[in-house]
Amino acid sequence: MANRRPTKKTPEQIRKEFLARRRSGLGGSDVGAIMGVDQYKDGLDVYLDKVDPGPDFDSPAMERGRYLEPVVSKLYEVTSGRRLQHGKFRRDQKNKHLIGSPDRIIKPTGRKPYAADVSSPGILEIKTANRFVLKKMKEQGLPKNYILQLQHYMGLSGTTWGAFAVLCPDPWEFLTFTVEFDQELYDRVCDVLQRFWEDHVQAEVPPIPKPIDYGDSKEITADTAVTIFDPGSTGLVQWEKSVDLFREANAMMKLGTEAKEFARAQMMEQMELGHGIYEGAGARVHYQKQNGRKTFMQRELRAIQPLDPIAMATLLEKAGLDLDTIETLFENARLNLDDFQKIGAPFETVRMYDSREE
Repeated sequence: MANRRPTKKTPEQIRKEFLARRRSGLGGSDVGAIMGVDQYKDGLDVYLDKVDPGPDFDSPAMERGRYLEPVVSKLYEVTSGRRLQHGKFRRDQKNKHLIGSPDRIIKPTGRKPYAADVSSPGILEIKTANRFVLKKMKEQGLPKNYILQLQHYMGLSGTTWGAFAVLCPDPWEFLTFTVEFDQELYDRVCDVLQRFWEDHVQAEVPPIPKPIDYGDSKEITADTAVTIFDPGSTGLVQWEKSVDLFREANAMMKLGTEAKEFARAQMMEQMELGHGIYEGAGARVHYQKQNGRKTFMQRELRAIQPLDPIAMATLLEKAGLDLDTIETLFENARLNLDDFQKIGAPFETVRMYDSREE
């Protein structure tokens, strides 16, 4: 019988497996949220992602970062002279709930024209940022959730150093940050993650989001210095011209967006048969109706101020209640998280594709 060649996995299958692994433990991107220093999500978001995951949804910024990851990786190799290899999924053998998938491993040796300027392997995390986020990084250093994410990966892999490669696509600007491993900080983070996994994820008890004091951390500033133009210099004059041109371009983009919306409204009026695919004038247009997006109402949950079940159980036990009675009380008082889910109104999308031959 002829040997069958293994079936190559599709990108969708690979991503589905990645998400399944990510939800089997606490990874680097969860640490900042659990510690209360991530501005985009908190511990409750992490809890829901592990206990009751909804559909996978990437924001435009997340999608941009995924597509630009190989570009940023190559930029780091070229500018640093170091060689990289893809990071692999890791799980702590002692604490199975600690997992991580670093973006790249920085190799300690190199071949020409690469330099062997590091004596031990490191972890590289890849980020893309808009110009406002990049400006903040230049002025204030790395965000705390970034630092915690890299510390988590370094602790899992046993490396003593790591780096961030950050690209701002517009304008095309590239920064690198070097980070040293902090064993004391990593130990504190591991303690918090263990309590979160046992008290909330395994117990299926939603956490009450609050910042966690994990001690002082060293400010991580960019390896590249910030350049400020001197008043009256030739460079500043040219810079002002570039800034004016950029502002004009932004104004044109705004006008283009308004024109696009006007054209979209006209096209919807002409698609009299309703939702479907329309073709003509060298364009194929998909007119579709999408289901409303499902969101979790965090503000409403915080407003009712749910009690800490661990603290309540301790108090009730001290008051003389037996464990069976306490469990019954908790079961009857358990929150139904479905009550805090909101489904938005259905919406329509119009996407146009050029069907002309090149």
